[in-house]
Amino acid sequence: MRPLEKLVRRIRRSYLRRMMRGFRNLKKSGKLGAISAIQLELTTHNLNIDERFFSARFFGSGLGSAELIIRQYLLLRVGDLKLNRALLFAAGKSGGKVVFAMPPQWINVLETNGFEVDRLASTLLWAGYVTAAYFYGLFTIGKILVGSGGAEARECVVKPYVYFDALAPDNIPSTTSDRVSYTIVSWYLQWQGRNIDVEAIHHAVPNVPCKRIENHNLVERASPLPMLAGLYEFTVYLRWASTALVIGAFDLLRGRWWHAFILNQAGLAEQARVVPSDLLAREYLFHNSGWFYRPLWTHEVERCGSTVSLYFYSTNCESIKRTKEMSPIPYGWEAMNWPRYLVWDEGQSNHVRRAVGDDAIVEIVGPIWFSDSGKTARRLPPKVAAIFDVQPVRESYIRSLACEFDNCTPDVVRQFLCDIRDALGTIDCYMAHKRKREIGRLLHPHYRLALKELAYSSHYLEIEPDLPAEVLIQNCDLVISMPFTSTAIIAKHADKPSIYYDPTSLVQKDDPAAHDVLVIQGKDELLHWLETALASV
Repeated sequence: MRPLEKLVRRIRRSYLRRMMRGFRNLKKSGKLGAISAIQLELTTHNLNIDERFFSARFFGSGLGSAELIIRQYLLLRVGDLKLNRALLFAAGKSGGKVVFAMPPQWINVLETNGFEVDRLASTLLWAGYVTAAYFYGLFTIGKILVGSGGAEARECVVKPYVYFDALAPDNIPSTTSDRVSYTIVSWYLQWQGRNIDVEAIHHAVPNVPCKRIENHNLVERASPLPMLAGLYEFTVYLRWASTALVIGAFDLLRGRWWHAFILNQAGLAEQARVVPSDLLAREYLFHNSGWFYRPLWTHEVERCGSTVSLYFYSTNCESIKRTKEMSPIPYGWEAMNWPRYLVWDEGQSNHVRRAVGDDAIVEIVGPIWFSDSGKTARRLPPKVAAIFDVQPVRESYIRSLACEFDNCTPDVVRQFLCDIRDALGTIDCYMAHKRKREIGRLLHPHYRLALKELAYSSHYLEIEPDLPAEVLIQNCDLVISMPFTSTAIIAKHADKPSIYYDPTSLVQKDDPAAHDVLVIQGKDELLHWLETALASV
């Protein structure tokens, strides 16, 4: 190993040790909740920037929501795990100060919540960050200009179309599968509420073999927005860019950091303004992995008549209720302002409205498929239960989340699996256990050991993680899920007996996050339910 590589590893180990020590210190002193309090306050904390200082040249149709757009982008780029780790690192040393690139408005929030901040270092880091953001915006603008062309630049725009943002290869239907495809594209085409005039589905996944599905073209396109074409569009965009770069640089020098910070997003928004509106998608669909930042350019396409939707491919995004009071709203949710939300059921609709208000346009559409490897289920024995747990991750990662309540530790997950194994063995029923996905070295080593132990059980069946949950559920008699994974709701919609099993008895049975799925606690309750459920199938 090279000396430099050794040094980097040593520094990283030292950083992780101090961060984990900070987690222990905060937990021991009862102050761990301060990090969650900071996250929630930053979500709703107005940056108090005078509206006169927001330039219409940058924000366009989003000018009326400029402060919220900046706040969303801060939560995405600067907040969340990055900030958590800085707070834990500071808490890992007596008298430690937070050193982190953040705007002055955030420094005030941290200090009011009990963290001491090195203001000078953090301010200098922030100045460097927004300067880098300015040059990244310059790069984005340059790439748009360089990528412009003539009429041939528009040949890939097969219209009318919808555009799916941030998809992966397993979100696109396979050409080889001989069964129903459970990808998001397949779901959209069978959804009765879709735009029926659409002839093509656009996405940014490269080298996908499937080019057509159900009389719709599947078109790969790197950008959600059409390229500039022709001298007129190039000139208009260049004129905007020249002015925006000057304003951004001048404002940055006088402390108005927000225009430099958002410059790359403003460059995309101007692209949406310049291209002909008839070349835009009928609908742009974003999934809930990026729930709180609504791209600035979506304000422009919405103005031109495009529909912009956020769809939820899971329901496991609600905080677990810990007291008789309602569970806290998760980080970033109250900053959302999507024009339309596509949700699974009334419970998820209520959760969204609780976060963003009753005026939100929320459509209940049932379970939304998302990914499918194309694999088929192997032949299963009679009397089999599908089991879905939550994979515990390494301590260094889970502690960076700064969770006060962690219900998926290796010990809890092991108890979940072993209780089910023992109960199913009593009634001679097989256990088809499917993990959510392969996560490599991030998987907790104690969980790996538990899986090896289970493999020796005569009634244990390990299912490939990339087999769609829907396929396994269809081939099983009943379903047991760990609170509160989406598989329980999928099974409920498939008319399969379905429960959440809580081995700790810490989950409250009336938690809205259960979405009216029965919560079973303890081995005796579990065995009684299994006997009753199997007798009815």
